[in-house]
Amino acid sequence: MLGLRSAAGRAKRRFVADLRSDPYLVAILAVTVLLAAFYVWHEIPNFATWDERDRILDPLVAYGRVIDQPSLGALREGVIWGREPFGSTFYLYGLALLPVVIAAAVLGDLDAIAALGLPANGSQTFGFWEVWHTTPEWIWTASLLIARLLNVVFAAGAVYLTYRIGTYLRDRTTGRLAGAFLAVTWGLITLAHEGGEDIPSVFVLLLALYLLIQYVETGERRRFFEASAVGAAAMTLKLTVAPIVFTIAIAHLLRIYREGDSWRRLFEDQDLLLDGAAVGAVVILLGFPTLLVGGFIEFLSRIIGHPAYRVAVEKGPAAPIWWWFLRGYFNAFGLPLFLASVAGLGGALLTLRKRVTDGSTVLLAYLGLYTLLLTGWHDFRPHHLLSTLPLLVFFLADGLSRLDKSRPAVARSVVAVLLVTSGAYAAVGTAGYASMPRADAVDWMDDNVERNATMEFYTRGFEESATPHWIDAQYPYAGDDRETLDPCPEYVQLSYRDLLYLSDIPDSHRTSYVRHNTEARAAHVRALLNGSYGYEVVAEFGERPPGYVPERPTPGSIAEILSLGIYPQSDQYADEQELRANQYVAILEYNGSCEQPLPRPE
Repeated sequence: MLGLRSAAGRAKRRFVADLRSDPYLVAILAVTVLLAAFYVWHEIPNFATWDERDRILDPLVAYGRVIDQPSLGALREGVIWGREPFGSTFYLYGLALLPVVIAAAVLGDLDAIAALGLPANGSQTFGFWEVWHTTPEWIWTASLLIARLLNVVFAAGAVYLTYRIGTYLRDRTTGRLAGAFLAVTWGLITLAHEGGEDIPSVFVLLLALYLLIQYVETGERRRFFEASAVGAAAMTLKLTVAPIVFTIAIAHLLRIYREGDSWRRLFEDQDLLLDGAAVGAVVILLGFPTLLVGGFIEFLSRIIGHPAYRVAVEKGPAAPIWWWFLRGYFNAFGLPLFLASVAGLGGALLTLRKRVTDGSTVLLAYLGLYTLLLTGWHDFRPHHLLSTLPLLVFFLADGLSRLDKSRPAVARSVVAVLLVTSGAYAAVGTAGYASMPRADAVDWMDDNVERNATMEFYTRGFEESATPHWIDAQYPYAGDDRETLDPCPEYVQLSYRDLLYLSDIPDSHRTSYVRHNTEARAAHVRALLNGSYGYEVVAEFGERPPGYVPERPTPGSIAEILSLGIYPQSDQYADEQELRANQYVAILEYNGSCEQPLPRPE
């Protein structure tokens, strides 16, 4: 405990000293907060993503079970419940949402949290709608605001750590450039607009890397142990940062080489290695509350089964893995910053031999190992690349800082161009949160749809639709009993995801959520749109795809994904935030006499 307090004290003093001595840092952090927090309340009280829904529900369900039935058994049930045992994100959001639980007790709404129960879990059932609908709206609003603002703080922390790494390894100029580039990186900003584990995990990862760099540079053994503990904590937040384990070993090798010792010392210094491994193992075990309450099978499934699942699962079309890298980086950086980052990385690799014992080799090692990890996957989304973004901007900043010493006019021109173009790219993306199609659709429904009207949805989750909290919704494809459905609901909502059935492409090129019974569902969507069932479109939000058919980039085509690096609110695949391009909403109203019930294919 004293060690943690001492480390926190050192960190606070370092942060305050940096703020006082470097006015540029204040501006960089202000820009980060401005971009990350702009319209952070978008779509509230609805969730931005499945992941955000689960991160908030996990601790609230545990609170609810204990409030309803105060016992260890209820606590165990509440902790083990969930789509996945997400490790220490449970602690993070459990602590963050404690004020909501306290407020519910003060306001007399504690029964609402107790009534959460154990929502139906599984990909084919939709037990969440009733939970979301019956819980007071203010609870979701408060929970989402707290979770998202917490991510804004972690985003600012990640920018500061990137600044600190650059300053420690090189100089203030490098630190400022690295921090400034990350502050206007769209891949960071967009993830700060949701409650998840990506931003917190990258903050903790950067802290572990910073400690490893200090160990390589100074040889201080305490830094090695601290890095082992912090790296393990990052893994409990997000398992994909697992390459930090091998990076810690590489850092020890670099320190041995730096001291001129024999490689035998790697094995002879058993106390350091074993103690570091033990510290990491203890942190990992404590970091999974599922394990602490006896959920051994769930813990093993997360640790062993989930990595295997990520390698085998196909959530997007079959395409070369390099295409997924380009697609993700184009969108996360924008084209100018991406190309410059590639140049910066190339420069770092060319000079690696001259600076092999430099602390920056730790960053190169992690970057290489993480890239190797992703190459074994079938596909991935931009948020999977998040942990590499701060490292890439560091190498870019390092290269520009060195260029500034030999050709200052060229270096400053490049910096100006990158900050202007990347800042504009990030600003356009951030401004888009002020007018999202789903939010606009909800506003329209608030003003135009009767409170007793029924609306039918076909998406798998309410967070993928424009869903007012008060709406009487029915979901034929997501758990509703077909026999209880209104035969002719007053309204039907079609989302961008529903329109994906209309694309004339092989099922293997579709996302995993629109591969089932595609011909029948495409016919159903088309019949609704052409009026065959007595419905007509009365309102549209977002840009309608040509002929209602989404035009997605051809898998493997570089030319067709170039636009993703020009416009930030661009097309996404699968499980992350559906941004403006994916938020088209069409609301259809029934104009018939309901002589025949609305058909619904399986």
